[in-house]
Amino acid sequence: MRRFGLVLVFLVACGDDSATSDGGGGAGAAGAASSSGGQNSGAGSSTGGAGGSASGGSASGGAANGGSAAGGASGCIDDVSPTERRVVSCGPLTYDVAIPEACPAQGCGLIFDVHGLTMSGPMQEANTGLAQRGREAGYVVVQPNATPAPPAAAWAAAEDDAEVFGFLEQAIAGYSIDPKRVHFTGFSQGGDMTWRMLCNHSEVFASVAPAAFGLSQDEQCFRTGTAPSATVPILFMHGQFDNLVPFPQALAARDAVIDVLDLTLEGEVDFLGGAPPPGGPKRTRYSGEGNALLEFVEHGYGGVSALGGHCYPGSEDPGTASGQLFTFKCNPPNAFNWGAEVLAFFQAHPKP
Repeated sequence: MRRFGLVLVFLVACGDDSATSDGGGGAGAAGAASSSGGQNSGAGSSTGGAGGSASGGSASGGAANGGSAAGGASGCIDDVSPTERRVVSCGPLTYDVAIPEACPAQGCGLIFDVHGLTMSGPMQEANTGLAQRGREAGYVVVQPNATPAPPAAAWAAAEDDAEVFGFLEQAIAGYSIDPKRVHFTGFSQGGDMTWRMLCNHSEVFASVAPAAFGLSQDEQCFRTGTAPSATVPILFMHGQFDNLVPFPQALAARDAVIDVLDLTLEGEVDFLGGAPPPGGPKRTRYSGEGNALLEFVEHGYGGVSALGGHCYPGSEDPGTASGQLFTFKCNPPNAFNWGAEVLAFFQAHPKP
C-alpha cells in the first residue's frame, strides 16, 4: 500500500498546474518524495539480500584470459557472457545487466545506476546511457527495476535496499569485479538510495553520484552529523527549478556534507565540454583531507512536465517506454550530459 500511496501523491503533483518554475511549486509532493525512501531501518544488510548475497563481497582475480567478465555462478548470477542487456531475476526484483566484451586483467569495474519513482531500468538507460557508455569503458553496469511495473514502480528502503545491495555483492563476486572500481548512482528516488548506500556501505564504494534528491527525512549519516565509515568522493547534481525536490533541500544536503567532511571550497571546475556559457550550469568542487571530495552540480534547466528542473541534462529519452508517464529529460539545449559526467567522474575516482 505504501508504494501505491507514494505513486498517487507523485501523479497528483505531476498534474498540478500550481507547480511553478521558481522551485516553489509541488512542495507537498516534495515532502512526500523526501520520505519516499521509507524507514531506513538498518537498510542494506550485507547478508540475506537478493536471494542470498555473495560471501565476502569483494572478489579478486579479475577477468581471466583477457576475456569477458570472469567468475561464475554466484547466487542469482549464472551467465557472465558479454551482453548489451540481460535481465537477471533475483528475489523480488529484476536487474538489467550490461557486460563488456572484455575486461582488464584486474577485472571490470561495476556501476549501479538506479531509476526514480514511476520508472524502470530501461527508462534510466534512456536518460543516462550508462549501460552503453560503461560497457564500452570496461564496466559491468546494473540497472535495477523497482516493483511493481511502471508507472507504479517505487523504491522502499526497508525492503529494497538489502535486496539491491545483496545483488551488488553477488555481482562483485559473479563478474569478478575489480573491488577498487565499484560505484553507485541514481536519480530522484534512486538518488535517495545512493545517499543511503553511501551512509551504510561506504567501505564498498570507490565513488558515488546522487542526483535530484537531497538528504531525506530517513536517518542519514550526514543529516545526523556523522560521516560515513569510509571517505568516498561524491558527485551531486540538482536542478535549481526542481518542482518536486526543492533546490533548498539540495543546498542543505551540500552544506551538511561540507560540514561533516570538513571540506574547503576549491572553486568552479569545467564539465567534459569545457566551461559552460555565462549563466549556465555550475560545477563547484570542495575537497578535504585524503579522499574527501564533493563536486556539486547545479543547473537551471526545465523539464517537459510540471516537475520542472527534476530532469536529466543531456538526455534524449523519447518518453515512449511501456508504462512511461512522460520523459524526464531536460529541455534542450543543455551544456552537459549527466550520464557522461557520471562515467568520467567514476573513471577519475577509483579507490586509492
